[in-house]
Amino acid sequence: MPRFPSRPRTLTAVLPAAAAAGLAAVLVAGGGSAPAEPAPAPSYAALAGGEAGGLTISDSPAPRGGTPHPTWPAHPPEAAGDSPVASTIRRVALGVPGLSAWIARSAAGGVCVLLYDGRPVEGVAAVYASCSTPERFGAGATVQVSEIPNLPGRVIEAGVVPDGVAAVSTTLADGSTATSAVSDNAWARSGDQLPAPGAEPIAITGG
Repeated sequence: MPRFPSRPRTLTAVLPAAAAAGLAAVLVAGGGSAPAEPAPAPSYAALAGGEAGGLTISDSPAPRGGTPHPTWPAHPPEAAGDSPVASTIRRVALGVPGLSAWIARSAAGGVCVLLYDGRPVEGVAAVYASCSTPERFGAGATVQVSEIPNLPGRVIEAGVVPDGVAAVSTTLADGSTATSAVSDNAWARSGDQLPAPGAEPIAITGG
């Protein structure tokens, strides 16, 4: 049966915005000025994808026995707070073997990332999720998983970022930097280091 991540195992963060919309004055002939075009609203091409492949969306308990399959409730309980809108969940491609991820809009108007680490726990294929606030829709969302059964010391991060972001850079606890390529609005890293205290993933555009 799917479950929401517990705090000791999952930490969440959001990416800083890659750009902010605003107006800028530019000089024009005759000494006047005119406002520049406002920056386009952030978008996520992956949200227009076909389906939530590899993820069962249902309110029915997952059957016991056999190979656990990642599932997500079609109607999360109210106590769960903000959560992904099931009808908007779409599969995204990650470059880390064994990990599966999805993107979705949140019930409050933000953007969400869902992650399955490929490690069933007590017969349950838990799916972890993190959603941004509506104000930070253009900043993306990141989910972090550690204390993974049978993988001591392993830290996994995965996230979604807007169109135009080519990579994500994270400062780690040992002072090094991990750079993860973005594909299909998604990125991920798997290693033995937590992010440095207070550090957030940094979006790298262009390239």
